[in-house]
Amino acid sequence: MSQFIQVLQNSLIRFVAFLSVVLKNIGNLFKNIFGFFANLFGFSESGYFLENDDSQSIKRSEPKPMLTTEAKTSFEPPVNNRRRNNKEMDYYLKMAKEIRES
Repeated sequence: MSQFIQVLQNSLIRFVAFLSVVLKNIGNLFKNIFGFFANLFGFSESGYFLENDDSQSIKRSEPKPMLTTEAKTSFEPPVNNRRRNNKEMDYYLKMAKEIRES
């Protein structure tokens, strides 16, 4: 029975692959036909739907100069010295203090 299921799965995979190739070729055919007519009627030009900048009263602005800031050479650690409550870390810190005292 498992061989039958395997043959059925392989057949389905081959059928889907065949359909994808056929549909891709049909899609390319339509794309080429519509692309030809688009080029023929001039729809492929980039400025076809745009008007001139003067007619829309668009003014071009000059690019603003970039602001330069001085890079800090030394690293300043954060001022916040608070640490979160960690029982394991407290245990090891306490052990280290005891060793240092003795």
